[in-house]
Amino acid sequence: MSLVYPYDIESYIKGKERLVIEKERKALAWYREIGNMPETEHSTYIKVEKEKLYEILSSSEGWNAWFTDDTSLTLNSDGTGDIRLGWSDFGSRKENVEDGGKILEAIPNKSFVFQWSPGESITTVSIKLEKYKDGTLVRLRETGYSSSEKDLAAYLGCAVGWGEALTLLKVYLEYGIVCKQDL
Repeated sequence: MSLVYPYDIESYIKGKERLVIEKERKALAWYREIGNMPETEHSTYIKVEKEKLYEILSSSEGWNAWFTDDTSLTLNSDGTGDIRLGWSDFGSRKENVEDGGKILEAIPNKSFVFQWSPGESITTVSIKLEKYKDGTLVRLRETGYSSSEKDLAAYLGCAVGWGEALTLLKVYLEYGIVCKQDL
């Protein structure tokens, strides 16, 4: 006896897209009411040393190992540089995505800060590394979105996405499992 799922995948995706549009509208109304855009903040504990985490975050090979498909990263001796994050066949729409900008700060074993433009505005992503128990507490913060509908959609996607990304990083570093193909 087999179980039959009552919906086909196309109906599921369309329903999910309608839900996202509804949430975007509600969030935009909320933003207009309170007058400022919230910041994205995530943190996770990863049972590896800060040095290993920094090595992953400060190299193209590191990003491509657990999260992206085609990242390029140039890091200067003063801790600045450029980053281009790239994904192939990303998400349910199987899109090729590329974004990036300036690396503002790269302090070995402490922080990695860069800018990119997932919406209309340039936003700043700050990743801080702190010694915690037998590993590292990774704190991620993204700021800089405007109230435009494109920025709001990007904010909502990235607010969820960064949490998923830190989970992918944890699974990769603690267990050697790569799940980025599931995005």
